[in-house]
Amino acid sequence: MEQNKHTERYARSAGPKYVGRLFNSTYRVKVHTHELWEGVYYTDGSGIVEIDGRRYPFKKGDIFLIAPETPHTDYSDTGFKNYHYTFHEFPIAGSSHLLLHDSDGEDFLNILRQMYWEYHLKRKNWENIVNCLFDALNQYIISFMNETAYNPYVSSAVKEIIANISNPDFNTEHMAGRFALNNDYFRRLFKKSTGDTPVQFLTKKRVAFALQLLRTSRETSITIKEISRQAGFHDYYYFSRVFKKRTGLSPRRWLEKNQINDHP
Repeated sequence: MEQNKHTERYARSAGPKYVGRLFNSTYRVKVHTHELWEGVYYTDGSGIVEIDGRRYPFKKGDIFLIAPETPHTDYSDTGFKNYHYTFHEFPIAGSSHLLLHDSDGEDFLNILRQMYWEYHLKRKNWENIVNCLFDALNQYIISFMNETAYNPYVSSAVKEIIANISNPDFNTEHMAGRFALNNDYFRRLFKKSTGDTPVQFLTKKRVAFALQLLRTSRETSITIKEISRQAGFHDYYYFSRVFKKRTGLSPRRWLEKNQINDHP
């Protein structure tokens, strides 16, 4: 419960105090401390970070969060670049630092890069823009902290499934062969990591996507049949059965219950 309180407060905290960037390859930063928390995202290179006397390797995509008044330095034989920012609160009391890694799509970096530009551009309403981007970074940090690492085969399969949510011709049966794995072994491996078989995982994602489309159907004027197609179902009636099995309601009944008008 205490961790949840910290996390909730952090998610609503004020924006960054400063946002900076190392443009040129840097080989060593002298030992220093900050009055606030510091976030460091390495965009290029690899090397060593020393935090409170302990050494940790870093590489591109690594995110270090370092507590106030904690001595730290980083150095590299080949040079490195980074973005860095300071902020007031972080929900891991008693810890001097935290190491995370960005997603494959560099979601954290994309937001951090935008926060950097908005902070220095200072266009009208810039403080609110920066604070919102900072809040988004906070949510990614919380997500990364709670993320369970998948087996590499499973991670690749999950990405392929998500990329094919709207593809009605996509079939999960071929994935085991791509990894040169036995079908039964791959299904067990996938279920151990995700809690679902590949087919169940795909179905969950498709129904979740359909729900997302249904929630905005009044604004978009999209029909239920079109939603079924965009959610990767060839057959509308099969979609309706699967949707009801997952949610307890047919798509049309779900719309009625949520007072959203379907457009025939």
